[in-house]
Amino acid sequence: MTEVLRWRIDLEPWANGMPALQEEAQRFLSYISTPQVSCDAHREDYGPWALCLDQRFSLAQRIRSKHCRVYSLRLGSSSADVVERALASSGCDVHCFDPSISSAHLQQQQHLWLHRLSVDWRDPNPAVPPHRAHSNSRKLKNILNHFGHRQVMQ
Repeated sequence: MTEVLRWRIDLEPWANGMPALQEEAQRFLSYISTPQVSCDAHREDYGPWALCLDQRFSLAQRIRSKHCRVYSLRLGSSSADVVERALASSGCDVHCFDPSISSAHLQQQQHLWLHRLSVDWRDPNPAVPPHRAHSNSRKLKNILNHFGHRQVMQ
């Protein structure tokens, strides 16, 4: 019997040319802690997190017009909740996806919802039972469809 691969993942080369977990972890931590865009004029800091509200990005205009939606991906309690709460208080609809919470869906405050979901790059195989009774992962496209959200803007 020949095994057929369902997915193929193209991987990046190893950080130091050979398999080494420490170097890979350092490369990942360096990437996620390096700002990808510069904030020219209007930056708001929330502890270790920063929001760039420059006019060249649409977030500032969307907050003012109350037409913004934020998806936050997290695992367990997070230092990002101060940013999520601030955006929700500004009128943004904030959806936090955290597979570790006990309730399937919970509205924490006006405009702030928690969902027991994780975002995955593929749909779960329906023939394979989930490892945990509460585990639930979906592709971003399917999450958007589930909540009736149609656009992703930067």
